[in-house]
Amino acid sequence: MTFAMQRYTGGMLRIVVFFALISALYSKSLDVNVIARSAILMNAETGAVLFEKDSRSKAYPASTTKIATLLYILEQQKLPFDRLITVSADALKMKHLSKEVAPHLLIPDGTMMGLMKGEKVSVEALLHGLMLVSGNDAANVLAEAHAGSVPQFMEELNRYLRETVGCTRTQLCNPHGIHWHEHYTCAYDLCLIARKGLQVPKFRQIVSTMIYRCPKSNKRPEVELKQFNALLKKGRHHYPKAFGIKTGFHSNAMNALVAAAEHEGRVLIAVLLGCPNSGNRYQDAIRLFEAAFKEKQQKKHILGPERILTHPISKTKKTLRAALAKELELTFFPSEEPQCKAMVHWEALSFPIKKGQKVGEVHLIDEQQRVLKKGDLLAKEEIQGSWLQKLLSWL
Repeated sequence: MTFAMQRYTGGMLRIVVFFALISALYSKSLDVNVIARSAILMNAETGAVLFEKDSRSKAYPASTTKIATLLYILEQQKLPFDRLITVSADALKMKHLSKEVAPHLLIPDGTMMGLMKGEKVSVEALLHGLMLVSGNDAANVLAEAHAGSVPQFMEELNRYLRETVGCTRTQLCNPHGIHWHEHYTCAYDLCLIARKGLQVPKFRQIVSTMIYRCPKSNKRPEVELKQFNALLKKGRHHYPKAFGIKTGFHSNAMNALVAAAEHEGRVLIAVLLGCPNSGNRYQDAIRLFEAAFKEKQQKKHILGPERILTHPISKTKKTLRAALAKELELTFFPSEEPQCKAMVHWEALSFPIKKGQKVGEVHLIDEQQRVLKKGDLLAKEEIQGSWLQKLLSWL
């Protein structure tokens, strides 16, 4: 193992040293054939990408757009769930009846919650209508209520997606996904949105709801909203490990799906865009999930007590020699094998340094600077400092 060191000082003379590992880890992408034009499979907790197929290519998201709308509204917390929203005429405007040319106008054959002008509906009901039955009308009503107008909402939403979620290939023109030539994203960005969403408990609760009873309003009786996602329902494409998130379709986008599944505590997100027919998206998702969930965890030795690490002691000719107290190993699934590097933290020490004394730590960090594993460094021998060094360490 060779060292490419870069050193800096932080805090109380603690020295941090980076070194490259010859045994650097590299994941092996899952070998799965999917029909979708673009696809991705990601670990919801770590962000590790297990599979990609043109995942950064520009694509129309159709109604999977609504996961961004849901996430932003929940994150901002401006609309209490029990607040009653009055449905405006502007939110229900249809393209074929309006002289306006605007990307948020509704279309007659689009999916609807069935809202009526002047109807008073709770935010809770609107959010479920948005996701369970893919209500384009619910999306417009929520956007208006949140920002005052749909265009203002879209400006805020795009800024949030870009600056907070990290979606650099996304531009949304409406909150529902009805086709507009400048309304686009990519599979990778949709995955980032879903991953962020799953960190919000209410998001996960809504996208996994099977049936929601929309209370009686001033315009109509109680209505039962049912989940559309075939992965969650009994039938040909039912997948017991799935728990959400959103389907989408229009002729330009073809069939789309953002799905999440969990097995033995491992949560994965799959995005499939541009599928020729509805069944393809579910079949692709199941193939990806099953390929990942069938993987067996592996263990790899990274660094052990046999490796001696050295650190020059300032203003002396002496060198501190140290080694790990025990072997440092990583456990991972083959498709999530991380690219990592080691980082040594040398403690601020006082003299004398005793043999076996903890003098630092080794941290294994991934590309996102997350600490995957750490181990204690122990001095290999005693070091007696000069009388001046001992005096300075006591001050």
